[in-house]
Amino acid sequence: MRSVIASIEWLSEGVGGLAALIVIPLVLATCYEVFARYVLGSPTIWAFELGYILMGLHFLLGGAITLKRQEHVRIDLIYARLSRPRQALIDLVLYGLIVLPALVLIFLRLADYATEAFLSGETTGQSAWNPQIWPLRAIIAASFLLLTLQVVAEILKCVAILRGRDTVNGESGE
Repeated sequence: MRSVIASIEWLSEGVGGLAALIVIPLVLATCYEVFARYVLGSPTIWAFELGYILMGLHFLLGGAITLKRQEHVRIDLIYARLSRPRQALIDLVLYGLIVLPALVLIFLRLADYATEAFLSGETTGQSAWNPQIWPLRAIIAASFLLLTLQVVAEILKCVAILRGRDTVNGESGE
């Protein structure tokens, strides 16, 4: 169980690190667009579209690492006062009954959506650049798959806590 969790979390960290790097081309493209538009008087046909694509990828690819680090928004007035095993039980129920099934369904639909775009040759239709949309949709589907895998890791961590393991490293819990 520990190796499965470690593998998923390694993947989440790696993709999260790559997602953080997406900010660099986003800033460069935006700066170039501002320079081209206001200094050269010749705006690009691609910067706006590339900007929203990169921002979307940055946001979505960061979802799994954010879950791993427990940094998603949580209203925890009661939750924070509970013992770790009770928190783990609540998390296990919510992840298992609501979050995991929802993410699986979303991933499956997004995979179909990307496949349909690939087969039809669909483009964005948002600018003169007008790139094909399937690569973006495939990455969106992959980001939901990664988030789904991270939920599986969170479920396994909850099970470990409920079995008396404080961490996945095998230490005794409360």
